[in-house]
Amino acid sequence: MTWQYSNPVRIIFTDAFHEKLGAVIGDKSDILIVCSNRFRQTESFSRIKSALPTAQCFTDIENNPSFDSCQRAIEFASIFEPKVIVAIGGGSVIDTAKAVRMAVYKSCYLIQELFQYAGEPLQKPLFIAVPTTHGSGSEMTMWATIWDKTDKVKHSLSEYSNYPDYALFDASLVSSLPLSVSISSTLDALSHSLEALWNKNSNPVSDHFATEAIMLIMNSLDELAEPIPLEVRGNLLMASMYAGLAFSNTKTAAAHSISYPLTAYFNIPHGIACSMSLYSLFKINRKQMQHWPNLLQRIQLNSFEELWGKVLDLVDTRVPFTLHEYSVARDDLNWLTDMAFSKGRMENNIVDLSRDDVMKILNDII
Repeated sequence: MTWQYSNPVRIIFTDAFHEKLGAVIGDKSDILIVCSNRFRQTESFSRIKSALPTAQCFTDIENNPSFDSCQRAIEFASIFEPKVIVAIGGGSVIDTAKAVRMAVYKSCYLIQELFQYAGEPLQKPLFIAVPTTHGSGSEMTMWATIWDKTDKVKHSLSEYSNYPDYALFDASLVSSLPLSVSISSTLDALSHSLEALWNKNSNPVSDHFATEAIMLIMNSLDELAEPIPLEVRGNLLMASMYAGLAFSNTKTAAAHSISYPLTAYFNIPHGIACSMSLYSLFKINRKQMQHWPNLLQRIQLNSFEELWGKVLDLVDTRVPFTLHEYSVARDDLNWLTDMAFSKGRMENNIVDLSRDDVMKILNDII
């Protein structure tokens, strides 16, 4: 058996991220902060801006960033070509900042040209990712997910040089997440973990991180209700980090591939869209998962059914968790099945799925 694992991100967990952020940046200048308008109104942002008074700030962030929104961010950065980029937010913020970082690094300021650009790179900006959700894992990966919202197609800006230099975690930054977003975010991390396990690219290191993430998530679900204790937030943030370490090497697989048209056409929140199909996928994949009994023992559960029961208890009455609740009709399943086969994701599933398999999965969750 031959395998390899690599992740160059330096990880800092802290309860004083302002101080750690300042220590990492040091005396560097030409700083760009990428964050949401919501975060810009917080005391945390005020403290950062006081410590970094000359930093420029970009907040025109689109949920599920598009070519257009990334282009606006790139044009903003092109004016002064930052030497440091600090992304503080969820996956959409961090992915937007990654696109900016690649544009500056390559001196290529048209977003669509970045996907094929082969010119000589310049000095790469220092990149610090500070997540404010506990799900996307973008702070641990090299990919930036960017959407063509005209054709409703997801693209991935993927390059090893686009791993963040630092991932800075502070549970206080996720403490204000609304419950629905907390649930969606947590289910995104669970999806990352399970898809890393039933993945053709899995290895012992990614399996270890994925299992640790699942264990933390399962131990936290009962307390994922308002008010959510800060300790639980910290555990879920740690779980998201472990999941990121896992799928940063395996990539995601069928659940995410199936989710993309659900989000693009029906605005189903990403974490919900990619987790709905997990039970159906487990039933297909379990025969190829010889190590599953050992993993169950480690996460202290008797069966996947027990795990899934906890998930259903979590979403019950809190968030819609079937397709028809998002206005998906049975007549839509045929074309959704065709669109579910995303290159670079579907083929990572440990079992090769047929069109009939995917149609059945969608029928299971309608």
